[in-house]
Amino acid sequence: MTTARTETTTAPRTTPTTRTTRILSAAALGTSAATTALLGLLLARPEVNPFLEGATTLGRNFLSGPVLTWVLLAVGLVGVAGAAVALARPTDGRTGRGTGRLVTTVAGVQVLGLGILAQSMSTLSVSGYLVALAVPVLTVWAAVQVFRTRPAWRIPIAVAGVLAVVGIVVARDAFAIQLGGVMSGFVRERWELLAVLLPLATAIVWAGLAAVGAWRRGSLRHATAWVTRHRKTFTVIAALGPLPYALARLTWLTPWPQFGGEGVPLAVKIQGLSLSSGAWLGIILTLGLILPWGERFPRWFPRRAGQPVPPAAAIVPGGAVAVMLCGAAIPLLLEFGVTAALIFPAWFWGPALALAVWGYAGHRAGVH
Repeated sequence: MTTARTETTTAPRTTPTTRTTRILSAAALGTSAATTALLGLLLARPEVNPFLEGATTLGRNFLSGPVLTWVLLAVGLVGVAGAAVALARPTDGRTGRGTGRLVTTVAGVQVLGLGILAQSMSTLSVSGYLVALAVPVLTVWAAVQVFRTRPAWRIPIAVAGVLAVVGIVVARDAFAIQLGGVMSGFVRERWELLAVLLPLATAIVWAGLAAVGAWRRGSLRHATAWVTRHRKTFTVIAALGPLPYALARLTWLTPWPQFGGEGVPLAVKIQGLSLSSGAWLGIILTLGLILPWGERFPRWFPRRAGQPVPPAAAIVPGGAVAVMLCGAAIPLLLEFGVTAALIFPAWFWGPALALAVWGYAGHRAGVH
């Protein structure tokens, strides 16, 4: 009796980490190419090149504007080449062999060049204004959801909504001036904003790609376990980062305003208070890394109430802010010195937030 033997070929299993690596590699190629194109344009059009002007960019403390632009262009080209190789020769999901060392090296170059040397005060300014503009939208959206699902909160929310509308109507001219000033500032400084935000995005993607590769190779296992055990401490420290700035802006509502709040127009006070709201949002979201709603959507959240929060929903924005703060910390200190160190302490806020996000990622991954 002959037994037929059927051989089956099993295709290599694509793990979630492998898929993430491919996505990040493609994103690294796209952002590196966009950054390289932008830097080439800035070299061709010196009149719009922000690296030729102010010294708030960290790299301008060491290099002239043209030299810095050429250096950053070379860094961008290295990123394009590295991402192309990573896509063409992906790291094996089971053995960890492939371009891991290359990716780590290129990522270090990208973070140093684009995430640190190219950053300036503009990084924090534009991010702060964008968050401040988002706060009212998020507040209204959350209030509507809570009003819809939590009857006990309906009267307080309705009263707060009426008071907010009355305040906007009474001070509508000041609100219009404030919003118009922010929008016109974005348009006026568009090249400077692009020159810091696009390189920052590239550095963030490369940092994520290197972190995922190190995780897959197991080289971060012991460090992640240690950070995860202390994640609550790191998170509380990170949440203290925006607190001095948030409190300083709130003093504009008192007879003892601090840091330029005395005698300023109402529109400027509204702008300062909106920036304070962004800082308070940062505190709340940071604490979410260790609170229950940071792992499961609250009951009032539409469609996904009670479901697990995708880890990337916290890791990606949290990690991006951490890289931004670390990149802007030195320019901030050089520009404003001790004042910046006390009121906007990015020098400890950024690293603490990075550790808090790292600990959250380890916790969600089950590392102990």
